[in-house]
Amino acid sequence: MAKPDIDGLRQFVEEKDRAPPACFAGRKKLIEDVHKAAGAMMYGATHGRNVRGLTMLVQGAPGAGKTALLEELDRRWRQEASGRQKVEGVPVPVMMDRDGLYDEEKTVLAIVAAMANTPGGTPGWNVETVDFRKTASHGVSGGVKVMGLTVGGRLGSAEAPETPSFDVLRSLQAPATWTRPAVLMVDEIQKTERAAKEVLNKLHNSMKGLPVLTVLAGLGDSYDHLGQDSGVGLTRFGMGTIHDIGLLAPEEAAASVMGFFETFHVGLEGADPRAWAECLAQESDGWPQHLHNGQRALAEALIETGGRLADVDAERTLDRAAAFREAAYRRQISQEMKDTRCLTAAVMESLPPEGLRPGQVLGAIQRARDPEGEDPEWSLPEGMTATAFRTHLVHQGALQLEPARTRSGEVAIDRYRCPIPSFRSYIVELGQEEPPPPDERHEKDDGTPEP
Repeated sequence: MAKPDIDGLRQFVEEKDRAPPACFAGRKKLIEDVHKAAGAMMYGATHGRNVRGLTMLVQGAPGAGKTALLEELDRRWRQEASGRQKVEGVPVPVMMDRDGLYDEEKTVLAIVAAMANTPGGTPGWNVETVDFRKTASHGVSGGVKVMGLTVGGRLGSAEAPETPSFDVLRSLQAPATWTRPAVLMVDEIQKTERAAKEVLNKLHNSMKGLPVLTVLAGLGDSYDHLGQDSGVGLTRFGMGTIHDIGLLAPEEAAASVMGFFETFHVGLEGADPRAWAECLAQESDGWPQHLHNGQRALAEALIETGGRLADVDAERTLDRAAAFREAAYRRQISQEMKDTRCLTAAVMESLPPEGLRPGQVLGAIQRARDPEGEDPEWSLPEGMTATAFRTHLVHQGALQLEPARTRSGEVAIDRYRCPIPSFRSYIVELGQEEPPPPDERHEKDDGTPEP
């Protein structure tokens, strides 16, 4: 049996909540849907179907695990390709920064760089020979290098290199000759500005058979920033292409903890690992960020015990996990929410289990606020309308618009709920108590609670 990985536990602790999950769990249906969509794009390309493009959107509150999901897709596909002799059809992950969407050239180069450096990517593509001139000349002497790729043109010549674009890419490599689909993944999409409209619309509507699937991840109202009524104006999001993610099921959360034990080779002799897994799952409410911080608290304890679970002080560890959760909430509460803590608490307290329709949330804000604006804690933040304040609560993870789930033929309206039950309770309590003086807050500069 392998010894406990104390160095790995230390690294996990030091990276705080920026560390990737020790063991990814859940989101099975979503991962399957992304894989199927990439396969459909590949099938269309190799069978002459002029597929316009396809965009999938993953949205959720801060801490829901959106970034972890994209990283898991990247990891799985790389692992699958490295362990197989025939990799045809395995998606090629293309992780790209959001700013790349403002420039079609950067987007195309990111796709080509990933394909050219991936086993079995596409015949004839490698870091020395890719040339974006339509002549597809190989071995251009003195060509301009971008991300390790020869973009074309000769130094000192009058010939101007052709700007990389989706049309040039298509002429260089016909869709039918691609061997693997590319999946372009972009995080924090809610911050995308109107300047990205052209590139996003080309990815969504004008791929003309290129097997490139786009997966965007962002906060719970990301569709409002991307859909047909927004400045970006993406139309025709098909069924199954918008995914709202939130709590993990209890068995998924427990599976993540069991995977944590396996990843770090935790000594389980004399302990009940299943009881620990179920306990941390329950304490986290199934919220990925809290589950991660619960494992972080356990990792700290395991470092002290040399990796032996039976020697861990359960009460102290759970208290530490609770402190991490509260520190996360303190960071998540914006200055606007602090300034209007009574109004914010009243709005959150008015949320029933079934949630409120969009107009009902606005009504709750209007009824609770001080119309004269004399009491700042009961007033809307300066410069904000009720609608803007509702959007702000979405961005801070206090509210999330969940799609209506109905049977065929029924009419339903989407509703706002708080995605994290314990966060709702925290906000309500904050509005009912006097805030402590600043010098009495026991919190480090990085938001980590003092031991």
